[in-house]
Amino acid sequence: MRRDHLDAITRDGLVAEPSGEAVQVDTAPAAPVELVVVATKAFATEEAARGASHLVGDETLVATVQNGIGSEDVLAEVVGPDRVLAGTTTIAAEAGSPGRVLVGESTRAGRSLTVLGCPPGRPDLLSRVEAHCAAFTDAGLPATAVVDAAPARWRKLALAGSMGSLSGLLGATVGQTLAAAPEVLHALLDEIVAVAQAEGVALDLDETRATALAVYADTGFHRASLAVDLAEGRRTEIDALCLEVVRRGAAHGVPTPVNDVVGRLVSARERR
Repeated sequence: MRRDHLDAITRDGLVAEPSGEAVQVDTAPAAPVELVVVATKAFATEEAARGASHLVGDETLVATVQNGIGSEDVLAEVVGPDRVLAGTTTIAAEAGSPGRVLVGESTRAGRSLTVLGCPPGRPDLLSRVEAHCAAFTDAGLPATAVVDAAPARWRKLALAGSMGSLSGLLGATVGQTLAAAPEVLHALLDEIVAVAQAEGVALDLDETRATALAVYADTGFHRASLAVDLAEGRRTEIDALCLEVVRRGAAHGVPTPVNDVVGRLVSARERR
C-alpha cells in the first residue's frame, strides 16, 4: 500500500467517495482476528501473508478475493491449507488521493458479489464461512458462502483475465473496451473456459459469457485494476491471469493463442 495513503487512513480514517463518509480503520491491529482478507495484487500474496501472520491465531480463517488463480496455494503454504478460504469479489473501487477511495456505482448500489469457499476437504467449516458472509452482507457488500469456490474463481478469472488485460492494452474503460474489441474479449473468455474445463471445473461457456457481459455493462465507466496499473507504471497481475491460463492450458494440451499474445503484450508494455 502507498505510504501516504496508509498515513492518511491512520490519521483521518478512510473516506469513501462520492459520499464523503469517513470510516475509522485500525491500521495496526495487534491481536489475532477471526478473518483475514487478502486483497493485494497476486504477486504480493506471500509478502502480505507473512506480514499479517501476527493476526492469525488458532481459529483465524484467511480468505483470498484476489484476481487470478494460484493465490490460495501460496497462502496455504504460509498459513496452512485448513484455514484458507478461496474466494472472489466484484467490489469495484479505485484509490484516489491519500485516504480516499472512489467506490464504483454498482458497489454503492449493492450489486457487487463476494463468494467465499471452504478449505479443500473442510465442508465442516461452512457455518463459519456463512457467518463471515453474513457480516459482509450486513455491511452492504452481498456475500455468499459455498463449499467449493473453484467455479467462482475461474469465472472471475474469465472476467479479469479478459477485460483487465485487454482494457489495459487499449488504455480504455470497461465500456470502451467492450465496444472496441468484443471479438477479442470472446476469444479470451472461450480459452479460459476451455482450460477451466480441462482442470475439472464445470464452467458453462454460454453462462460465463452472459455473466461477463452483464458485469461489463454494469461497470462500463470503471477502469479495470490492470488498466490502472499499466497507466500508472506499476507492476501488473498478468502472470496470474492470461499467462497462468497459458501455462495451465499447455499442461492439459489446450491451445490458448489469444491469451498468450495478450499476456505477452501486457508484459512487454509493463517492462516498457
